[in-house]
Parts: sequence; structure tokens; C-alpha cells
Amino acid sequence: MIFDASTFTGDVTLDTDLVVVGSGAGGMTAAMAAAEKGVATLVLEGGEYLLPSEMSQREEQMFARLLQESGARTTSDRAVKIFQGRGVGGSTLHNINLCKRIPTAIREQWARVHGLSKLPPAVWDALYDEVEQLVSVSPIPPEARSAHNRMLERGVAKLGWQGGGLSHNRTGCLSSGFCEVGCRYNAKNNAMKVMLPRAVAAGAQVVANCVALRVLHRGGAARGVEAIAIDPKTRAPLRRVTVNAERVCLSASATGTAALLLRSGVPDKSGVTGTTLRVHPAVIAAGDFDEELRAWEGIPQSYECTELLQLDVPHQVPSDPAERARGHRAWIVPAFAHPVGTATMVPGYGGAHRRLMERYPHLGVLTAMIHDLSAGTVRPHGDVGVTIDYWPNAEDKAELSLGLWGCAKLLFAAGATSVVVPTRAPLVLSPGDDLEPLKTLPIERGEIDVTAVHPMSSVPMGDDPTRAPVGSDGKHHHLENLWVADASLFPGSIGVPPQISVYAMGLHVGRALAG
Repeated sequence: MIFDASTFTGDVTLDTDLVVVGSGAGGMTAAMAAAEKGVATLVLEGGEYLLPSEMSQREEQMFARLLQESGARTTSDRAVKIFQGRGVGGSTLHNINLCKRIPTAIREQWARVHGLSKLPPAVWDALYDEVEQLVSVSPIPPEARSAHNRMLERGVAKLGWQGGGLSHNRTGCLSSGFCEVGCRYNAKNNAMKVMLPRAVAAGAQVVANCVALRVLHRGGAARGVEAIAIDPKTRAPLRRVTVNAERVCLSASATGTAALLLRSGVPDKSGVTGTTLRVHPAVIAAGDFDEELRAWEGIPQSYECTELLQLDVPHQVPSDPAERARGHRAWIVPAFAHPVGTATMVPGYGGAHRRLMERYPHLGVLTAMIHDLSAGTVRPHGDVGVTIDYWPNAEDKAELSLGLWGCAKLLFAAGATSVVVPTRAPLVLSPGDDLEPLKTLPIERGEIDVTAVHPMSSVPMGDDPTRAPVGSDGKHHHLENLWVADASLFPGSIGVPPQISVYAMGLHVGRALAG
């Protein structure tokens, strides 16, 4: 059953074996795995339950319903935009469906540094095999690549760089291009479409518009969750919801889970919770082309450039300085937005801004996202909010600058007549300009837009309780009956889209806590 907490007529107390906070890739999969093992399961979701028919394909409507803070979440200094989803299905409702496994070299490094005895390589690989079948991961056929993606492919070929097609979890796709505002055609094989029906069929219950405030604990063990029902339009609190549970699983995202743990006073002898946030920071460059790319149409991000991304070698981690960084860490893919989003990112004012927007059908945009070494922080803000602090260190800023250089090179190689780097004073480049200065372009707060869509690693797993809050089975080291199942668990940045890895963690943790 699926309930709407905003319709409850008074304060409510619920009893269950397991309460899962969050219904995204990790939470809904953990709930499904536990419920199918016979565990009475209740899922709390702070967003709405939206059917595909309610996905209006309008930015101004759907961002407010599908994104945390209506898409306006940033770090505390507003230097980095942080896009995170909400709703029954979490970020799987609005993501682009990209599917890549965490590279073996990164997982092997984690095992060396953090242990992860419950997640040896064979277990990781088996989880990936199962998840990829579960959500029907398959390569996007070359003939289905949009003009925007073929632009990147053309640039890669012209430069002789490394690149290739990407795999997604979509079936029945109509190539409408509206993925980031929710799929009206139910073509995403996501948590709502795949895991929710199985969880409910196994007896799980879901309560939407219900925001968790604190983990209830006493005597060294989690006992449930204190939450509030909210108005779905205003997000105003309506009434109390108390859940008594024998087990608690937090899957509220790398920002929400860390904030919940800290707000709840959950002990952590390692002192790590909320101090190791990674976000995959990204920058963009836009090219103006003679032909119309109509980049808002078709399947987004079906082609990648990996020339500046070497994830088959270890990279330095703060806990082991001997692991020196080797190789570059910038991943380049097409990135585009619908008109409102584009207008907020295109630099300039007045007539200059209008002239750029009049070129909207001709614009092609590439983003360079980096496998980051920098660590940010997450702290609770009031009863429901979060405070995020993050800015890339010198090494990461150098990789972002290199990524900008790569984007510009690719855009010109693909035929752009000009390239704009959206710095505060827009940098406009022409064919034949020297691009080498981009490699050392300063990445400074307020001078260039930095965005992030992959928060992770804020409650990292590890076998040693003095160095990690959570074990490699997702079980909290310092409070009994408490688990974590989301991107918080990753011991560091993964350098690739996290979707299938979070599904894998959901399966892994859900089965562990059911046992």
C-alpha cells in the first residue's frame, strides 16, 4: 500500500519490523529485498508519489516537485549547485539513466585501504550482474544517438581521442528528451517502476510526504524514527508521525543520511560522519554551431569522451597518502537543459543574453565532471534542512580546468563557430584561438559555475570502527539495529554515475539486515 501522510487527520504512531528512510535507488531496493525475505517493511519518503501521467514535461512545474529545494540547493556559500531528487523513486525519477560500474581499480583500492570484508570483488560483481538484469541495462544503439551526442562523437573522432557509447536502463523509450523532468512515458526502469511494485507485492508499505526528523534510539540501539507529515505544495509541517521499529535503514541520500545521523546524536567513535562528502563537481562549455543540434531532443548522454579519464589506476585517498594520484580524472559528456535551465546558465545580461538564447537550437554543451579527491562536509540545519560545504582543492581545480580545455577542444573539433566558457565575465573563444590557457584557468568561487549531481561518501563504510561509522554490510558500527543503504556508503568518489552501484548497495544491505 502507498499512503499520503498529508491526508492523515492527526498524529500517527506506526509499528513495523523495519523502517526505511528514503525511497530512491538504495532505499526502495533495500525495502524490496527485505520485504521479499518476509520482513514487515515501512518506507518513509519526504517527496510525493507521482504517476508518469503527472509528469507534465514543464521545468517550472516538475523541478519544484522532483528536486530538493525546487532545484535551488547549493553549498552554504552558493559556490556549488547541488541537484538532488525527491519523490517515491528518489533521484531515479529525474536522472538520465546512465549506468556504469565502479571501476575495478577503485574497488580494489577501497579493499586495501578500508577492508570491506563483506564486499569482496566476487560479491560486487554478482550484485552488478543482478542489478543490470533487474533494471534492463543495455547499450544505446548508435542509430539512436541524438544530433547532440553525435556532435561529441564527431569531435572525439576528429581529435583521435578515446570515447564510446553509453548504456542506460530504459525500455520503450520514445526519445522525447524530457528525462530530467520525469518520464511521462514510464520508460525508465527505475526504483518506482521496478522495485516499488515488487516491494508492495511482498507487503511493504510506503508513506509519501513524510519527512524523517530523527532516529529514535536508546540503550545503544535504534528503536524507530520521528517524522512529520508535510503539505506537498508548501512543504509546511502538518502533524507528527512516529514509527516504532526493530530495525532502521537510512537511505536519505549522502546529504540527508549524514544530517539525520548527526541531528539524532547517533554515536560515531570514528568521528567521520558528514566529513568526507564527494560530489563529482562539474563545469561546462557551450558551442555555437551553424547547424541546428536541437540538443533538448532525443536520448541525453548516450556518448562519452574518456580521453582525460584514467580510472584504471589508483588515485590518492586522504587516509593513505602513499596512494599517489596517477592519471587524469575528467569525464566529458553532453549536457543540455530545457529553456529555463539554459537561460540560467547562459552568461551575460540584457541584449547579450537574448542574442545567445536566440541561438538556442544551435547550441551544443559539454560538461567535464571529475573524480574528486576533495572532501566536503554535511551538517544538519534545523529540523529538516542540511548545510553543505564543499569546494575543490588545488588538484581537483586543475582537473576541472583541464576538463574545460577538453570540452573546448572537442566543440571546435566538432565544428563550433564559437565557444563560450560561462565565467563571470564570459570567455568567448573563436576557432584558431590558443586554448592552452584554459588548462590553468582559475576555478574560483563566484567566478565560474560549478554543479554537482552525485553527492556520495558522507558515511563511508569500512571494517575498522575507529575509522568508519558503517561496516561493509551497511550495518552501523556504533549503534545496534541501524543500517545505511545509499551513496553515503562509498569510501570515496567513484568517478562514474552512481545509479547501479546504489541499487547494488540496496540489494546488499537489504539482504544483510533481513538476515
